Amino acid sequence: MPIVILVLSTLAFWLIYWFVRMGGIDHFRDRAAHRKDEERKVKAREAARLAPLRAIDDPRDAAAILMLLVARVQGDPTREQIAMVENKLHTVFGFERELSERMTQARFIARQAESFEQAAAVFADLFKRRLTADERLQLLGMIEDVASVEGPSEACIDALGALKRQIGLVPAR
Repeated sequence: MPIVILVLSTLAFWLIYWFVRMGGIDHFRDRAAHRKDEERKVKAREAARLAPLRAIDDPRDAAAILMLLVARVQGDPTREQIAMVENKLHTVFGFERELSERMTQARFIARQAESFEQAAAVFADLFKRRLTADERLQLLGMIEDVASVEGPSEACIDALGALKRQIGLVPAR
């Protein structure tokens, strides 16, 4: 028993010695500072990734992005889905000359979004502020049309339900 006490007290002595004299305190401070730096970098990367989504101030551009993202819910968008999005942009929004520019911008920004739900959450306030209830219903109809080109999947139905709640068409649970 005295040997165990001697070994433990020697270990405690060297631990305290290392902690006080050899920079043990600095080691723990550096680790905490490093952890905070990493958290700050992660937040900055997330903010930078969402910046293109937050920069959209036209509901038509936001609708184009959401149509592309709902097509991406089931995997890569098909040609039919892309054609449907282009058709909606042309017929509903009247984009003729600038259709290719709008589609290019929408595709770029859609790639920045992690998911349809994330983009819908970012755009929900824009839709509530700038669109009437009828226009929000039309928006939802356009997005449902794009989603139904390949047959609606469970993931699309869930995503559209979340969008309905976020833009105020269905009461939140």
